[in-house]
Amino acid sequence: MQDKSRMTLKIIAVIEFLIAAGIISFWVAFFSTDLMSIKDPKLKEIYLAFESAFPIPDTWLAVSLIIGGIGLLKKKQYGYLFSLIGGSSLLFLGLLDISFNVLNGIYLVGIEEAILNISINLLCLIAGVFIIYIVWRNKIKKIEGKL
Repeated sequence: MQDKSRMTLKIIAVIEFLIAAGIISFWVAFFSTDLMSIKDPKLKEIYLAFESAFPIPDTWLAVSLIIGGIGLLKKKQYGYLFSLIGGSSLLFLGLLDISFNVLNGIYLVGIEEAILNISINLLCLIAGVFIIYIVWRNKIKKIEGKL
């Protein structure tokens, strides 16, 4: 059972690293290219203002995921804490993005924009729940002496 749990936590660590790399890549692309296909100048301005608020929180998210992943791989207690923080931050980000996108019609701008945003939003929600569930389940097992 211990080997299976260790492997599961290693998979979570890899997922955390991949998501952190994705976040960093998004911001590199955001600042170096025009990712949006929004034609309406007013909506584009609103969208840019919204996205411009996220570099610092997304940096926190990426750093939390990286620290969590490292901690899980090194079998350190801080790995559980930062993985839970990262998972929770992913849920918050996904829900905030969905709220903004629905209220501002971003999903209706075009098929490319809809697919991109829905994919990112679902990734945040699914990965956030998955990370929290697996990490917490393994932490409880460890506390109860089952690992």
